[in-house]
Amino acid sequence: MAAHGTFLDVVGLTYRCGSVEGTTTDDSKFNYEPSKLVTFSIGNLVLGESIGKSLMTVSSLLPEGTPITNAKLLNRARLLYSLTPGQGFEQPIVIDEKVNSVIFKYASEINLDSPDLSTLDPILSKICTELGIFPKSIAHTKNHLRREAAGFKVLRDIKIPVRDGNFVLADVYLPLDHRKRYPVLLSCTIYGRRTICSGPNLDDVKDIAAFERVEDDWHSTPAGMDIEVPDNRIWTGDWIRQRGFENIATFNTFSYVPNGYAMVKIDPRGVSQTPGARGVPRQLESDYFDAVEWAAEQSWSDGSSALVGSSYGANTQWSVATLKPKGLKCFVPYATDTDAYREAIYPGGIPNIKYLADWFDRVRRASPKGAEAMDLQSFTASQPFDNDIYRSLETKPEQVDLPCFLAGSQIFIIHGRGAYEAYRTLASEHKHLQLVDRDYYPWPSHEAMGKITQFLDRHLRGVDYVNLEKVGVQMRLGFQKWYWRKETDFPLPGTQYAKFHFQTDGSLSSSNDTGTSKKFEYSTKVGSEGQKCGVSFHSAPFERDVEFAGHFAAKLNISSSVSEADVAISLWAVDEKGDVVPYGAKGQPEPLAKGFLRASHRKLDLEKSRPERPWHTHTEADYAPLKKDEVVSIDVEMFPAAGRICKGWRLRVDVAPAEVQPDIPGYKPLAMRQFYGEENDEAMNAVHVGLDLPGYILCPVVPLKQGYCNVMQ
Repeated sequence: MAAHGTFLDVVGLTYRCGSVEGTTTDDSKFNYEPSKLVTFSIGNLVLGESIGKSLMTVSSLLPEGTPITNAKLLNRARLLYSLTPGQGFEQPIVIDEKVNSVIFKYASEINLDSPDLSTLDPILSKICTELGIFPKSIAHTKNHLRREAAGFKVLRDIKIPVRDGNFVLADVYLPLDHRKRYPVLLSCTIYGRRTICSGPNLDDVKDIAAFERVEDDWHSTPAGMDIEVPDNRIWTGDWIRQRGFENIATFNTFSYVPNGYAMVKIDPRGVSQTPGARGVPRQLESDYFDAVEWAAEQSWSDGSSALVGSSYGANTQWSVATLKPKGLKCFVPYATDTDAYREAIYPGGIPNIKYLADWFDRVRRASPKGAEAMDLQSFTASQPFDNDIYRSLETKPEQVDLPCFLAGSQIFIIHGRGAYEAYRTLASEHKHLQLVDRDYYPWPSHEAMGKITQFLDRHLRGVDYVNLEKVGVQMRLGFQKWYWRKETDFPLPGTQYAKFHFQTDGSLSSSNDTGTSKKFEYSTKVGSEGQKCGVSFHSAPFERDVEFAGHFAAKLNISSSVSEADVAISLWAVDEKGDVVPYGAKGQPEPLAKGFLRASHRKLDLEKSRPERPWHTHTEADYAPLKKDEVVSIDVEMFPAAGRICKGWRLRVDVAPAEVQPDIPGYKPLAMRQFYGEENDEAMNAVHVGLDLPGYILCPVVPLKQGYCNVMQ
């Protein structure tokens, strides 16, 4: 008795199995006799044979486990994939009378078993020329085969209609078994949806081939090595040397689609090949909403969905989650901002000009066809104070009741604050929080993927995970080591806030210095390598291991010889040898915690402030320039972080006019902020310590735990 099978996404393919023969139907079906060989052909060209089974692909024609670099497999797949004008499987491969005729004409010249991949080039060019299509490159073919081996496929450049009659472009990734329906994960960023960002000019076959080569190189080249990119649209530097995330600010397809999820990656208007302008108010929100509702109606969707992504891909989720489009059940804003002014544009009132200039340049390069509806770079530079415009962009977690999985990055400053504010105020009873490395990009696709999958399974599939982790913390131990803490809430249960007071002898103590006051002066200019920037205070050696996790803060008394002073606070651990402990994930020097404040922005909102998290108004009405040598008290917000100080180590607190610290070898923070001293004549700042001038660092001490190093439990 004949069985029924599917030769995935191929229509009109000739087959023979014993006495059974025919061509694959419009839905790619074929018949076969169980346990017998099925031979598949295009006209008179035999592709190969295999024992029949319910789902077959071109890889099924060779022994199981044949690598995607195998010449026989690549030749067969490349020929087959080239017979469709699409870049993915948005349309089936249709072998009609014309295709059969052309293949029959050249069959004698085709050697699918040649070990030389270039052998197919001239004959494939002839075939595709007659059919009016372009042959797929070797890299393009390998990318399809790589996904197929992992159990999924891609539909490229799908037009998703939006309410005003226009459309946005998206790539859709689906498990191979297209007879089923799947929960959908959607993401939307401004960087482009291809590896590692942007996307090809769809009218230029050479550009398409170049982007396919980038994707293949990304998967086949070891981490740390450069890959060739087609032009300056793709972000270079460390971005092309990483292998942790497939493209910027979205989750990896290879991490989630093989687990039975469909993924939709959207380019909003003005991004990559989607027509329109970027930055039209509320347009992205509206289009993203429409895309979620569109996904709920697709034949491959089970009607439920989640929003996923990090950074910009996290920030775009909030307004859509508030509106709750059809099918949306939960969202994962991993490394998110909720307050554009305090967390991205003017942290501590200090402009992120260097970061924003670089960011805007990269966004423009990634999408040269599109344009901004307004000059956002000039606009943000012209708005140095918090105002109604920034408030209109503010996320309101208290209005969101959908289940949410949050994360914040340590030390990076952007994406290091909003998650905690959102966790505290979210209306949802199902909320989860992680405190992770500053290099958060790969985390949701690797270290944290299992926990996110449990969250998604719970809210999209109804799987009952009784012990779904509420709060998780990457506790940095220094020297590239860390362990994972499972917690029930944030701030962590058992947190006690310890004050380390500044002393007139340059030390740190548990009690306030009641002696004669002292002034520690320092230049507003950053010195040369090896020269200290600002002033440092040191604790005595710790008598036991201590772990910090949560919000840090600082209270200082400062003055300046000019009307402004930027204060950069950084906390370091110093080991028994006097060397700074490197908390960076790659072994690089990195502080335990840090924060900033522009002194003229020192006014606090007393209703929103908490002892461990000062809240500054940053309004023009509260702007208060310094008077020459006037001593003022300031409270500095320092974003959450976690780390252990071991017995025998000391705590070093730096008060400086900028983030850099030239006397710490190898410490090179990202050039993000424009500090006051970097653009004005040299002046003198001072920290005042002593009688009636209380100053301290507030640190969140948590119960000491032990865990397996570098293991996500």
